[in-house]
Amino acid sequence: MSSFSWEPFGRARDAGADDAPFEAPAADAPAAPLPPQRAQPRRRLAILTCMDARIDPLAVLGLTLGDANVMRNAGAVASDDVLRSLGAAVEKLGVVRAVVMGHTNCAGHDGDEAAAAAVVDGARRLRSHMPEGFGVDALMYDVSTGALNPL
Repeated sequence: MSSFSWEPFGRARDAGADDAPFEAPAADAPAAPLPPQRAQPRRRLAILTCMDARIDPLAVLGLTLGDANVMRNAGAVASDDVLRSLGAAVEKLGVVRAVVMGHTNCAGHDGDEAAAAAVVDGARRLRSHMPEGFGVDALMYDVSTGALNPL
């Protein structure tokens, strides 16, 4: 059995990382609050961002659960599956705007400039596939400082 490595993305696993398996909360643990009951996002917004665990897109953008549909993949790439999902959000959920948010130190890209270029390209791709008047913003989140910069 081979083990997975992030090495193809230019990052080795951190030494001393917590290797403990995930455990579900105990049955007597307090229940998490129920999510909003409507499927439509309150802000009529979709967010495409990276799957990096350091990124909390709702918190970074000052939003809460239920404000936006969040789509995540390696590198915040506007792939065909993202286009399908966003198309469904537009058609079925009334989404009228999207944010493509990349970040610095992204293992899915070869440097910050490449990550920013991918965000700009992704925003361009979304604009070309969405209906007239659909808004798209391109942003870069700096994982070191917490700064959010438009591209």
